[in-house]
Amino acid sequence: MEINRKFNQPGAPDNFFTPMANTKPYFKAAFEGFAGTGKTYTSAQIAIGLYKRIGSTKPIVIFDTEKAAKFLRPMLKAEGIEAIVRESRSLADLKETMARMRQGAGDILIIDSISHVWEDFLKSYAEKVRRTRLEFQDWGIIKPTWKSEFSDPFVRDPYHVIMTGRAGYEYENEINKETGKREIYKSGVKMKVEGETAYEPDLLVLMERIQEMDGGNISKVYRQGIVIKDRSTVLDGKVFQNPAYENFAPAIEVMLESPVELETAAERDAGLLFRTEEEKYEWKQRRKVMLEEIENYLVQVKPGQDAQSKKFKIDAVEYAFETRSWTAVEQMHPDALEQGFFRLQEFVKREIEKEQATMQAASEPAEKIKIKIPAEANKRGPKK
Repeated sequence: MEINRKFNQPGAPDNFFTPMANTKPYFKAAFEGFAGTGKTYTSAQIAIGLYKRIGSTKPIVIFDTEKAAKFLRPMLKAEGIEAIVRESRSLADLKETMARMRQGAGDILIIDSISHVWEDFLKSYAEKVRRTRLEFQDWGIIKPTWKSEFSDPFVRDPYHVIMTGRAGYEYENEINKETGKREIYKSGVKMKVEGETAYEPDLLVLMERIQEMDGGNISKVYRQGIVIKDRSTVLDGKVFQNPAYENFAPAIEVMLESPVELETAAERDAGLLFRTEEEKYEWKQRRKVMLEEIENYLVQVKPGQDAQSKKFKIDAVEYAFETRSWTAVEQMHPDALEQGFFRLQEFVKREIEKEQATMQAASEPAEKIKIKIPAEANKRGPKK
């Protein structure tokens, strides 16, 4: 069988599979750190460099939760770059901001900081359910909502995003061998946000404020950026002092290079794999109706029980459903039965025409064979 496309199944071309290519040429990065580590400043520097790299002519959009965007104004003005701001901590406002970005409000979005949005989201939920403390079952609502309203659009949306997040300590506990008591200790640093959010970006950087001492006095202060995660792998684990756009440019180039627009089949809804009891009943009823239509149609075409009539029916079923087992047909999905019914009618029409041609060729007087096909069956076509 001829294969029409290299990446797809035999038969008619489709676009379920596509060549491996850069279909998401957008820079998605996150900078986490404690207060005063330079998250906002570094994000702005990278946004400026990215703005020039892509040749943007639209304003940089800033979702400002700290009313700190005004401090970036001189830096952006010096570069001749316009910025527009939404001051808010509401996830609803961030969702609207992202929707407007999809509509073309800007090419680059800075979220500063996502931690405040997360905290406000938790607070709003607690107020709505009238609780002072969240319970275990609440997370079954909170996490999926956050994922659908923020995380999924963040990953998929067609624009560049740089977000910051406050850092917090991770804690673990162990038993002290000397005292025999369980003790809690700091085991690491994480972003103060929903657990998976920090790892959604392609680039994750931990910002730190470094002080060098000389004789009990501070001799030098600088910011340090540690690349915690880099999907391009070119910067993973690198450490930069007072990081700027140039430091991250190699990773950005990998994320932007050779963009390709590919038409691919729409993502299928996994919810269709589940059926409620009501849907199961409807599914069974549809199948029952289709089986009755198929059986009655065959009886109407070949009402006899002789060997020739039985063979005709078996051949028709095999042509339509690719099986000679009626038990197998009874287990089929209603959609498959509808499509098979259409093929069944094709088979019957073809075979009757053959019989007529044979009889005419033999010059035998014969009545023209008439087939009474239900009107609704004639109208039925393959389900698309």
